[in-house]
Amino acid sequence: MYELLKELFYIPRSITGDGFRKSLSVLNSYMGGVVRQNSVPSGTKCFDWIVPPEWNVKDAYIITPSGKKICEFKKNNLHLVGYSEPFHAKISLSELKNHLYTHANLPDAIPYVTSYYQKRWGFCLSKNDYDKLEDGIYEVFIDTEFNENGELNYGEIFIKGAQNQTDEILISTYLCHPQMANNELSGPVVLSQLVKWLKNQENLRYNYRLIIIPETIGSICYISKNYEALKANVKAGFVLSCIGDERAYSVVLSPDEDSLSDKVALHTIKFRQNPKIYSFLLRGSDERQFNTPNLNLGIVTLGRSSFNRYDEYHTSLDDLSVVTQNGLEGGLEFIQNCILNLEINKIYSTTTICEPNLGSRGLINTINSGMYPKDMTMLRDFLAFCNGKRSVIQIADKLGVEAKNLKNIIENLLKFELIREMK
Repeated sequence: MYELLKELFYIPRSITGDGFRKSLSVLNSYMGGVVRQNSVPSGTKCFDWIVPPEWNVKDAYIITPSGKKICEFKKNNLHLVGYSEPFHAKISLSELKNHLYTHANLPDAIPYVTSYYQKRWGFCLSKNDYDKLEDGIYEVFIDTEFNENGELNYGEIFIKGAQNQTDEILISTYLCHPQMANNELSGPVVLSQLVKWLKNQENLRYNYRLIIIPETIGSICYISKNYEALKANVKAGFVLSCIGDERAYSVVLSPDEDSLSDKVALHTIKFRQNPKIYSFLLRGSDERQFNTPNLNLGIVTLGRSSFNRYDEYHTSLDDLSVVTQNGLEGGLEFIQNCILNLEINKIYSTTTICEPNLGSRGLINTINSGMYPKDMTMLRDFLAFCNGKRSVIQIADKLGVEAKNLKNIIENLLKFELIREMK
């Protein structure tokens, strides 16, 4: 995953354009060609939004009065304000400063700034470099292109479960930010490896729909094209964001905090080190759109250090040193465990009155010395709470174990018909 992240890091990306398509193509190759690539024409109305013109950058830079080239887009894509219009002129420092952006609290960082829906131009640079700007005349060069006949692109992967049903789990991540590692690329690379893992899972209970989109406008477009299907079929879902560092594990809950996704995420994160749980008041990614009141899918966001919760967020400091292979593996395991806990989370009822004779079926020792091994105690405790109302996650919470670890117990009890699934 880390090698894939490095391959993607320097591709210039935005919410539309060649960089997004190239990045999606790289991810598709990694996943074995399973991505269905979709497009939405520029100018398409999606609810209250309109898909903007496709934007591509050839070059951008500033030449100082002393002849030094600064703010070079080709050296760091963050130097150019996203969706800057073309501009080439010589202007004074005072005029130039009206178009420059810095990060007040991180003097060494280049901030990430965009202007998708209003035409302007601008550059970003560190506060330290800003303070060194000399008086005089600067040459500003921005070679960008807006294509009114362009398109917005996104990728979609569908993995059919073993059961013949329409219930789906939606997993979403975004691929539109330039040259930032944890905020941008950790989600897509973890999702790409998750796709490989899901394809190797047997007897999946749910169908899985995974999408790679431009943040905000991409999810709005996707919802506008799939609103009825999402409303009817999605039973739970997760947004993957900032999921590649080693500092924490985080969940951003849905507005009501009681959806199936909330229950699964809260159960799973309890077994991670340094868990951080945030309310929907601290939303910041596409959970905003999937939980819009008229859709309300109950989606939660899974991450390591959450957006706006680590210093390097939305700056050039979110580089290849912030994300690690261990961090990515931890993020992958987090979403995998959420899925395993979700898959097993059914409701069972015992089929006997009073405790069944477990010893006669070889499920516990027939010699009673006053203590049972832990696995046998767990089996008896699980049975004791199977009342046809409690879910597996609810019982697992009482037992202090992760739900996925009850799989063998459930399979044995089903084998001897000591429990039955409640429909």
